[in-house]
Amino acid sequence: MPDLIIDAVTHAFDSRASNAKAGAFAQRSLESFFQFQWSFLPDPYRLEAEHYYTAIDVDTFVSTMFLESSTDVAVYHTIPAWGIFEDLSPIQVGLAARERHPGRVLVYGAISPLEGARALEELERQAEEWDPIGLKLYPMDVIDGRMVPFRLSDERVAYPIFERCRELGIEHIAIHKAIPLDQSPADYYRPDDVDYAARDFPDLRFEVVHGGFAFLQESALQMMRFPNVYVNLEGVASMLTRQPRAFARILGELMVYAGHERIYWGTGATVFHPRPLLEAFQAFEMPPDLVEGYGYPDLTPAVKADILGGNYARSHGLDLAALADAIADDEIARARADGLAAPWQVLRGMSTHAA
Repeated sequence: MPDLIIDAVTHAFDSRASNAKAGAFAQRSLESFFQFQWSFLPDPYRLEAEHYYTAIDVDTFVSTMFLESSTDVAVYHTIPAWGIFEDLSPIQVGLAARERHPGRVLVYGAISPLEGARALEELERQAEEWDPIGLKLYPMDVIDGRMVPFRLSDERVAYPIFERCRELGIEHIAIHKAIPLDQSPADYYRPDDVDYAARDFPDLRFEVVHGGFAFLQESALQMMRFPNVYVNLEGVASMLTRQPRAFARILGELMVYAGHERIYWGTGATVFHPRPLLEAFQAFEMPPDLVEGYGYPDLTPAVKADILGGNYARSHGLDLAALADAIADDEIARARADGLAAPWQVLRGMSTHAA
């Protein structure tokens, strides 16, 4: 089977101040995203403030993901935090990118279960119009100026969403965890509520985004106990460039308890540029002292290939060979045949067009 690189969480952030709906809370969140990438990425991949606080358009998204990195397929996530931002990761960008490159872009739907009946209606609309391969949820929102959380264990709020997903054939549900948004309580982001959903809906798959970045032991034990729980390395992957041993510990613990087969590669691009994280992982080896002292498995080429794409494809029923054939000689493949483009070429004015 071909080895494809599937980035399981990508965005096109609109980081303009005008997008900050929830006042200082939203503005501080945007600033934290900027500082996160500035602190963790090396030059020339970290993005200057003058270019960061903008709206990523489809040209920039396509160039960043496919012309400036070796990513083959990007899974686009919009973010259902509409009480905090007007629209932090507009789905229109993801849909436009998929229209241009249907073999390379997949999309998740997104709703806020806190909206009740309206959320169910929106889920049905998205299923019909967007053809999503999964659903993205967020554990909190700001409603009438107040932070309101929801938990996957809530039989009144969350379970009707899962039941409707079953009916619509949406079998994969991603939930943001582990990394709190600004000053929202960390308790909202604990993964323990996933236990209940995974137990009560064994035919659905629950993808814990940022899994292990915090609450590592809980995440590892959860994966060990529930075969329908997966972890996405978005956020965790950022450690590869500045804290590789921290990355090794997180990945190692997850693999010791649950193997590697339910771990997805994700960078969170375009919050981060995907290339340095991807290349760091491709070159990464589990430190020998951690293998010896903690029993962490080695990262063989086969294991890496699974994490980078094989696991995601299998769990979503995607045919890797068909995906590879569809993009083997497309516009992107031809454009990067002579090498990858400079990072952020569109935003920095080095290119006026992306493939």
